[in-house]
Amino acid sequence: MKELSSKHESAIIPTIVIGNQETVIAQSLKTVRDLLRQAKTVEEMQGFWQTVNALEALSKKFRLSKEVQLDATELRIRIERLLGEMLSKNTKKRQGDIRKQSQNSVNVDFDFEDIKSVRSNLSFTTNESLKFQQLASISDEVFEAAITDLRTEAAINRKTALSTKGILRTIRNEHKKDKEPLFSPIIKPSDNWNFSTVQYGRIDEKVREGRGYIPGEIYANCFWYYVKQGDLVIAPMAGSGQVWRVYEARQEWMGQHVYDFKLKMFDLTPRGKYKILISQHDLIKSCPVVNPDYIVMDIPYYGMAAQQYSNKPEDLANMDLENWQRAIGTIAKNCASAQQTGTLCTVISPNYRDVSKGLIVMITDTIRMLWESAGYILYDKTYSSRRIQQNQNPSMARMNNHAKANRIMLTDITEVLTFRKV
Repeated sequence: MKELSSKHESAIIPTIVIGNQETVIAQSLKTVRDLLRQAKTVEEMQGFWQTVNALEALSKKFRLSKEVQLDATELRIRIERLLGEMLSKNTKKRQGDIRKQSQNSVNVDFDFEDIKSVRSNLSFTTNESLKFQQLASISDEVFEAAITDLRTEAAINRKTALSTKGILRTIRNEHKKDKEPLFSPIIKPSDNWNFSTVQYGRIDEKVREGRGYIPGEIYANCFWYYVKQGDLVIAPMAGSGQVWRVYEARQEWMGQHVYDFKLKMFDLTPRGKYKILISQHDLIKSCPVVNPDYIVMDIPYYGMAAQQYSNKPEDLANMDLENWQRAIGTIAKNCASAQQTGTLCTVISPNYRDVSKGLIVMITDTIRMLWESAGYILYDKTYSSRRIQQNQNPSMARMNNHAKANRIMLTDITEVLTFRKV
């Protein structure tokens, strides 16, 4: 290209100082595009690359129209892609020649550095050569889509620039996105919400084992299936704030479909790591928010958590069955009075079984009856294990034998009941 370069550079670059700068540069770019068909070697293509680099720099120096500047940049990137194709072919040919020599001769004297000699007389760097070949490795369809999208964005957004790095970065991001799972494995495809490995376990491992908690994965699935972007969500029995921990980590379980919504937390006795974010409120007295789109509550399980949260008589965990049922009925009415038709409310609870007394209480049936009486209908129901059988220690073995002997099963399944306001 040295001969070709000197001939055409003298025909293109000097004329820029004469006449209308924008018209001359635009015409010069067209001339280069026409002459590109004559380039047969890397050296010739390099000459055109240098010319267009100069035209691109001048278009920016003279502050020509955005269209002309983008034309220059796009042509330079296209030449770099052609250079990459040539460099790749030359490198493969050189490697093939070396392998052929090696196969045909016992004592072949060659230097692997010879592979790099393909660009020894060229003015671009090793990094530039690598970028050119990366551009060349992209399929025509993907390259054209990327350069069109980036050019369009650069034309309307001053902060975006059309560049070689930008093209490669855009394509890498698309490839990375394609490799990422569409949905998180935390989100279950069925109504069996059991988790072999719990990612969002207890917030404070030092609390007593009996202290209530559910795997945060249950909240994640509730949010995924029942909450839309921008919804107002309340957790009126937030406890230690497990629900907030899951909300904060939503990018981990939302897969490629990350969205935001507003979450507010309340509890009769705020505690734990997120206590400062939890407002004190008694749900038996009223619903703390008007018109929530979604309510989710992991209620204190009847008969299982007495005195564990507080010593307050108004604490659901401390009530006998009659008072507990009355309080739950009031809570259902308070939620119904605050929600609009079509909004959802989820209540999480197991049933209750007392092996020693031979007592079985179908708590979830009571919850359903009370919520339906308050103005809801059952919208959905899922199930999750309380994982009590995971601790296969002597104490658990005794409990299992006791359950079998008394013919009263232990309670292991939590029901996630979701109601729709009618």
